[in-house]
Amino acid sequence: MKKLAAIFALTLASTSVMAGGLNLDVTPAEGGAWVTVTEQGQAVEGAKVTSEFGLDAKVTDESGRVFIHAQNQNSRSVNYVANTDQGQHAEKAAFVRGDHS
Repeated sequence: MKKLAAIFALTLASTSVMAGGLNLDVTPAEGGAWVTVTEQGQAVEGAKVTSEFGLDAKVTDESGRVFIHAQNQNSRSVNYVANTDQGQHAEKAAFVRGDHS
């Protein structure tokens, strides 16, 4: 339980991770997470985002956002990955609650 609490606390305290010019921000939500991809403060439309458990990539909208559903009922830390057609890449892990609906 302490490990789970530590992961959750680190997730809440974490800031966005910069990698390859992209900024990947993950906002956990019931049943998944909202992922926002930006570059130098500007939304990145068309970035392909997936989670380590995802079977297919979702594409960001004009605001750089996409919702990635949890793949099972269990809450856990999930690694999210964003890629652009220009070869840019960013990753970030976040704790998300499972889909209990």
